[in-house]
Amino acid sequence: MKIFPLCVLLFVLFTGSITAQPVTGINNDDNDDPYENMHYFMFGANYLSDNVYVGRKDSARSPYYSPYMGYHLKNGLYAKVTASYSGNKRRVDLLTLEAGYEHTFGEHLNTGATIDKFFYNKNTNTIRGNTRASTGIYGQYSNNWVQPMVCFDVNLDKKKADYVVGIVLDHDFKLLDKTLHIIPAATLNAGTQHFYDDYLLGKLLKSDKTLKLTQALATANRFKALDYELSTKITYRTGKWLFTAIPTYAIPLNPNTIVFPKITYQEKLVNSFYIELDICHR
Repeated sequence: MKIFPLCVLLFVLFTGSITAQPVTGINNDDNDDPYENMHYFMFGANYLSDNVYVGRKDSARSPYYSPYMGYHLKNGLYAKVTASYSGNKRRVDLLTLEAGYEHTFGEHLNTGATIDKFFYNKNTNTIRGNTRASTGIYGQYSNNWVQPMVCFDVNLDKKKADYVVGIVLDHDFKLLDKTLHIIPAATLNAGTQHFYDDYLLGKLLKSDKTLKLTQALATANRFKALDYELSTKITYRTGKWLFTAIPTYAIPLNPNTIVFPKITYQEKLVNSFYIELDICHR
C-alpha cells in the first residue's frame, strides 16, 4: 500500500517546514505541565466514538462513554479506575483497573510501563471482549524534529496471549505559551491476533452453541503488520483542567482467511475513522 510512505513523507516535510518551539524532552520543562512533578488526584470523562483496535472492529459501531478517577504520584507512579458505558448496548460494558509508571532519563529519553485489568460484560460485542489483562512498556526519544517511539504490549485472554509492537513517529508543536499541544503522528502496529480469533468464535458460538470449534483464524499466532494509523493528538491546559482530542484514521493490513463450518472466506478490510475526547480535572 503506497499511501503510508506518502503520508510519512508529507508528515516529515510538514514538521520540517513549520517554525515551532524546540522539543528537548517531555518532562524537563516545568512550564509544559506543572502537574507532571506533583502529587495529584484526577477525575474526568472520556468519549470514544468507536472501539477500534489495531484496525479491527465489530460490525456495529461501539461508542464508549467512560468516567474515571485516579491518583498520580510525583515519582511517576499512578493508578486509575474507569467504567465504560456502551452507547449502543446501553449498559456498563467494561470496568478497567490501570496502574503505571512514567519516567524521563536525561533530556531526551521518555519511558513508561502500564498494567491493566479488564472486566468485560459477559455479553459484550467489542473486538477485545475476551482480553482479561494487558501489560506494556514504551520508550520515546524526544528531539527537535520527529520523535520516534516504540511500544510493546502483551494482551492476555483465558488461554493465550497476544504480542503487539507499535512504531510511532510524532512531533509536538507547542503553542499559546505551551498550554496548547498539537501532536501529529504516524503509527505502524504489528502483532498476533488471538483476540480477533476469540472474537469471531464468540460471535459464531452465540448463534449456534452446538458447534465444536476451537479456532476461526488459521494464522492467529502469526506475527504480522496489522494496521497503519494517522492521528493528531490535541491537548489544551487551562488552570486545573486538561482537554484532549485525538482523531485517528486506521488502515488495516493483511486480511485473514476465516474458516467457518462449510465456508471459508477472506476478511474484508475497511478503513476506520474515530475520535477520542477527554476532559480531566487535576
